[in-house]
Formats: sequence, C-alpha cells, structure tokens
Amino acid sequence: MKKKLSLLLVIILSMLTLIGCGNSNTTKSESAKNATEIKEIKFVAPDGLPSIAVAKLIKEKPEVKAGYNINYTIEKNSESLGTSVMKSEPDIAIVPSNLAATVYNKNKEYKIAGTVGFGSFYIGSTNENQTFEDLKGKEVYNIGKGLTPDIIARTILKDKGIDVDKDINFSYVDGVNELAPIILSGKTQYAVIPEPALSTVQSKNEKFKVILDLNEEWKKINNSEYGYPQSTIIVKKDLYENNKEFVKEFLNQVKAGIEWAYSDKETLGTYCEEIGISAKKPIIIKAIDKSNIKYVDIKDSYKEYKTYFEKLNKFDPKTIGGSVPDDEIFMEK
Repeated sequence: MKKKLSLLLVIILSMLTLIGCGNSNTTKSESAKNATEIKEIKFVAPDGLPSIAVAKLIKEKPEVKAGYNINYTIEKNSESLGTSVMKSEPDIAIVPSNLAATVYNKNKEYKIAGTVGFGSFYIGSTNENQTFEDLKGKEVYNIGKGLTPDIIARTILKDKGIDVDKDINFSYVDGVNELAPIILSGKTQYAVIPEPALSTVQSKNEKFKVILDLNEEWKKINNSEYGYPQSTIIVKKDLYENNKEFVKEFLNQVKAGIEWAYSDKETLGTYCEEIGISAKKPIIIKAIDKSNIKYVDIKDSYKEYKTYFEKLNKFDPKTIGGSVPDDEIFMEK
C-alpha cells in the first residue's frame, strides 16, 4: 500500500512540475510575443524650422499609441535627408514640399499627410527705404540654385513684372549658415533669407530690413489662404494603410505641439537647445512669430499644394520630379 501511495505521489508531483513548466513556457512565449509587437517608427526632420515645429515631441517623446516606439532624428544635412527619403528609409519625415513630389514621382512610397510650415523666406536689404523695384540691377544672394528659396523668389519676382534672368544677378551659397556672415560682413546689401537666420542677422545689424515677405506676396498673387507649403509631413503608404489610428494620433500630437510652441516660447527655446537644433534659444524666441510654423491637414491644404506644384512645374519640371503628381500623393482630400 505504501509503495502504491509513493508511486501516486511521484506521478502527481511529476504532473505538477510539467504543468508548472508549461505555464512558465507560456508566460515566456507571451512575453516574447509582446516584445515583438512593438513597432519601431523612424522619424526624421531637417534642422531648423521643421525640427522646431516638432521640438516638443522630440524632447518629451510621448507615447502616441501603445505598441509603437518612435525614433526621432534631426538631420543636419539636406542632401542626406533627400538621399534617405529617396531610399524610403524613414517611416515619417518632414521634407521640402517639392521633395515630397519628387519622391512620389519616383517610387510612390510616401503620401502627403499635412503641412507643418508655410513660407518663411524674405527678401531684405541693409539699404534704407527699398522696394522690390530697387532689386533691378543688383546682386542678390540666395541659398542653393534651383532649391526652394531660389524657386520662390524667382517665381514671385517674375509675377511682379521683373525679368529675373536679366534684371537681377543672383549669387548662391550652399546653406543658410554661409549666408548670414556674408550679409553681416557687408559683402552684399540684398539677400533672400529665411527665419530664423533673418532674426539672427537683425539681432546683429538692425539696418537689415525686410523688403518683401515672400509668403504674403504668394498669397496675394495666387489667391492663397495659407501661402506656399514649405515643410511637408510625408508618411509611408504602407504605414498609413495598416496603422491609420497611429498616424492620425501622431498628426494630432504634431498639431498640438505646434500650438504649444507659440504659447510657451521660453520652454520651446530650451527644448530646441537640448535636442540639438542649431539656432540658439534667444533667436528661436524672437523668430517664432515670423516663422509661419503652422499645422494644416492635407484635406485643408490640398489646393495650396496643387497651386504650388503647378507653379513649380511651370518654373522647371525637374524641381518636382518631372511632372505634377496625381492626386494619389495626398493622404486625404
């Protein structure tokens, strides 16, 4: 009898051990499954106003939706940003709007979700009482031949009756960091300059005044509500189609972060310095009101893009990848 009881106890203990092991394995399996369910999202934005627009998100890294982890990158080099997007590396990116068109025309990988910034370029001069007519016969410095500042300045001046190829001598620098020293050294009296570089120059030379606000001129010429879309959020087509709730909530947080930026400029400036944005805190605080940072969903800015792409196509089809993109480029309409 004792042997039978002992055998029964051994069997029971063995079963309990197996059950315990099974539960342990199940728990481990579930943990592994949960770990693999975290979706990594690559987000990239260029240094400057686009990164300032999302500084709150980059600094605070809020949870947008359970199961997603966003890796934020600020790209200092515009060429590297373009190359990365052309290779379809980021899941979400902020890019110049003409690059969004170019990428779409190349591979149809991304959709335009919205705008985080409209025109922030200005034409200014250290000479007093200047108008756009005074630009005739002058050397005007600009950033990057064929890039957004060049396209916008030439298009608007042409619409205002100036032959930009004959009446103006444009000289170009590779980046905005090269432009400010040229103005401050007195090498040029005229320049196309964006924020926050404009505020940087004006903080050191109060004689440099704005002749034309190019976004305001664009609005008048093109009967536009917002102006030209300068900084565009693009989202990978697959990410949007399979993760619509995440994308929607992310865009909501982008909008909220931009609204916050205007309400707490001091903290915004601190955040920008802490996350590595090139512009210094005092300049960011001064520049924000002229930066034209604004979030607008694509369904509300669809017409602005159509006008912009048509204008660029007329200027040079190469600037948007050869042709005006079809409406499938837009996430919503």
